[in-house]
Amino acid sequence: MPVWIVEQHRSPQVVLTAVMHSGAWLDAPGKSGTATMTAEMLDAGTRTRDALTLSESVEFLGASLTFRGGLDGAVGTLLTLSRHLGEGIALFADALTGPVFPPDQMERLRRQRLTMLMQQRDRPAAVATTALMRRIYPADHPYGIDPSGTESTVAGLVREDILRFYETHYGPHDATLIVVGDVTPEAVLPMLEDALGSWRGSPAAARGPLPPVEGAKPGVYLIDRPGAPQSEIRIGAPALPRRTDDFFPATVLNRVLGGQFSSRINMNLRERRGYTYGAHSSFVFLKEPGPFLVSGAFAAPTTREAIEELLAEVGAVYRSGITAEELAFSRRGLIGAFALSFETPFQIAAALQALPLYGLPDDYYEGLLEAIEGVTLEDVADVAARVLDPSGMSVVAAGDANVVRPGLAALGRGEVTMLDTAGEPVRG
Repeated sequence: MPVWIVEQHRSPQVVLTAVMHSGAWLDAPGKSGTATMTAEMLDAGTRTRDALTLSESVEFLGASLTFRGGLDGAVGTLLTLSRHLGEGIALFADALTGPVFPPDQMERLRRQRLTMLMQQRDRPAAVATTALMRRIYPADHPYGIDPSGTESTVAGLVREDILRFYETHYGPHDATLIVVGDVTPEAVLPMLEDALGSWRGSPAAARGPLPPVEGAKPGVYLIDRPGAPQSEIRIGAPALPRRTDDFFPATVLNRVLGGQFSSRINMNLRERRGYTYGAHSSFVFLKEPGPFLVSGAFAAPTTREAIEELLAEVGAVYRSGITAEELAFSRRGLIGAFALSFETPFQIAAALQALPLYGLPDDYYEGLLEAIEGVTLEDVADVAARVLDPSGMSVVAAGDANVVRPGLAALGRGEVTMLDTAGEPVRG
């Protein structure tokens, strides 16, 4: 198991992070939510400590211990004072290598998860985002499914599903340890060896490739929210993976298009037209091509006009790129924000997580500023022309159908398909 150490002695804190590839992309068909529940249950009881004892031991040290799963991976994080590092590592290792997934704790987490999923159905922003992801990825693709699962899949999970996922996908062969803070290699490596050196895990995790993202056709979709004064709008399509030469041109481009307050999208839709309090765009970079998303909440009577303006802004950069002034401004902003992202041990550890998770080089951050500075107008225009064709993007609106449906039909982008709050077509 590789160990990365960053010494920072300005404060007596240490952050220990384990980065693993055991994300929701490995959930079995019909078992969505398994990966994230497995990660969250790692500290719910071990062979030597029940959940309460483990929590009290962490609290006694004045530390924090969390495990979280996402689409591409899972991350365990310990934050502790350097003088308690040995005890903290022992607790961290106990949770990571010796979970027993108690049935009562699983039922507690299941109830919490089901409550959260039910609450999401009443949140237009969450409903619209879920629906777009369901529509822009093929039906069998894990990126189209909420990593938290659905109400039916979470209700159907049993302890054996969690145990099987852990035994198959957790082990030192698939993990990287990142230690940042008031430590030295000479001090921390023996502690890690004592606590984790005997961990074996599964000899071969079943990882396999993700299915291709192609196959979903663009469309216009509506989720009825009777009486809603606003429409949550989402526009997007699969775009780029994290490990791509287009990462920096796309990042520079998005800052101009919708990635900051003074972006084209926000200045047009908020400042010039007054349709919204804020609208933005983003590239979500994942192992395989993640989505490009445009989002915002807009006054219901302006839904059609807002969508037309959003598509027009995307279409403008698709056809013509950005200006030299916008390029310079975007690069300066990204470079200026760089130092602020590496001030604390927690920030440094968080930034380093992407390297093992996405297979980026160890010296990635050493050349980051030069990479941003080297982005040209031609680079931006090239990536925009390849991934931001608005004709290939789907449109989702969550709003009052009586108010917004006629406008959606008049967009000239095909038939309007009604969806339920899970993002599935309404029958009948």
